[in-house]
Amino acid sequence: MLIRYVIMKLQLNRYFACLLFGLLCLLACTEMDKDGDTYIPDLVSNMAMVSVNTEGLVTTLALDDGSIYDVRSQKLTTESCDTVVRCMVTYVPNESKAEVYSLGNVFCTQPLPASAFSLIADGSNIDLPRDPMKVVSVWRSGGYVNLHLGVLTTGKGMHKYAFCEDSLGHYSLLHLRPADDAESYTMHVYFSMPVPEGVDSLSFSVYTYDGIYTRTL
Repeated sequence: MLIRYVIMKLQLNRYFACLLFGLLCLLACTEMDKDGDTYIPDLVSNMAMVSVNTEGLVTTLALDDGSIYDVRSQKLTTESCDTVVRCMVTYVPNESKAEVYSLGNVFCTQPLPASAFSLIADGSNIDLPRDPMKVVSVWRSGGYVNLHLGVLTTGKGMHKYAFCEDSLGHYSLLHLRPADDAESYTMHVYFSMPVPEGVDSLSFSVYTYDGIYTRTL
């Protein structure tokens, strides 16, 4: 049995509702230029630390480059209150303010050593789950390793994820898919692993359908 797993449930309905809400907001905010033509504001998507007040309202966005935007006029809510959470945010910046169109869930937790996930049985370690995923992009910013990955799913059951420190300076993503979830369409999922203090250079691996993808960051 695996221990100390952090569970992230695939919330498909919420994901599509978020996209629909963003589209409706975008259409509502189209404007006319001086020639009478319509234009759509330039949307920006970034990882950000999102501050949420005691009422569950988003108040500020803190980007990895140090930029901070005030979004107090926004009436978007999250499930968390009085906290700071990491999100993929789609927004339109306007000087020190930002108009937010969507907030996407990001799996974010500290990496743990491989021994934290292993069960010693008859003197040997049970293999850690590394079910394959699709790699869209991997990058490092603001003290995080960020991943944009694709999960083949039908939306059944809960996928389990964790960041594993395989060896000094090398990390990987653990992934356990539920047995009843068939590999069907691709759902896009975002991850952020906080880089441990004192680590300047590292490598990160993701197990894919084409083999092991490793990136040095």
